[in-house]
Amino acid sequence: MRAIRAVAVAALVALDVSAASAQSTRGFTDSWFWGLKGGATTYSAFSDAAALAPIVGIDWMITRKAGGLYVSFDHALFDQFVFVNDSVHPDDECPTTIRPECRRVDISGMHRLTVAGMIFPLQTTFIQPYAGFGVAFSHVASAEADTIAYVRDFGFPFRSPLQFDLVSGTIQQFRTTASPIVILGTQLRMPLVSIFGHVSATTANQNFMLSAPGGSGFRVTFEAGARYNVGGSIDRMR
Repeated sequence: MRAIRAVAVAALVALDVSAASAQSTRGFTDSWFWGLKGGATTYSAFSDAAALAPIVGIDWMITRKAGGLYVSFDHALFDQFVFVNDSVHPDDECPTTIRPECRRVDISGMHRLTVAGMIFPLQTTFIQPYAGFGVAFSHVASAEADTIAYVRDFGFPFRSPLQFDLVSGTIQQFRTTASPIVILGTQLRMPLVSIFGHVSATTANQNFMLSAPGGSGFRVTFEAGARYNVGGSIDRMR
């Protein structure tokens, strides 16, 4: 039994040493990195013109000598609300004398997909600064129009199918946006993984639920995490 345990321990140590050795001998150029990240992003909503939400996500970065490709997916955590116009004819004024606001929509969470081209200036063996330019696709994960308050105040959730269609269409229109994105960061090579930190900025599209009047014209995201070099990004001739 002791011999079996000794063999098992030796095998685990060998695997750890092998993984560390493989990672330490892989360079930055012509590599494929997989990463995990966390951070925070700024946004604005009706209830808060300058809010900060935590984010978690994954990313992939493919490198060449001077440039590469970056793809990431992240999720922001928040619970907020906005108001949309639900007026379809003079009898459906917005706001009304009964309700001081228009139709409330409760929103929570945001998915974001980022695709960017990267450049890698001033590289050293252990430090790799980078900059990226691309596009970010943002989508509010959950957006539900209020009906409970309308039933309480008016006796019905919507005055007509036309009003329902207007509210639903407005939610879908302002729920998703695509914006240009700029990324600036640095990656530090370590024995087992590479750690990184970067900041990114996107324009705050006014036709988006998280761009309230009076808010900033940009959404800024701060992220940090770790990337593992899974191997070469090109097949070399043997």
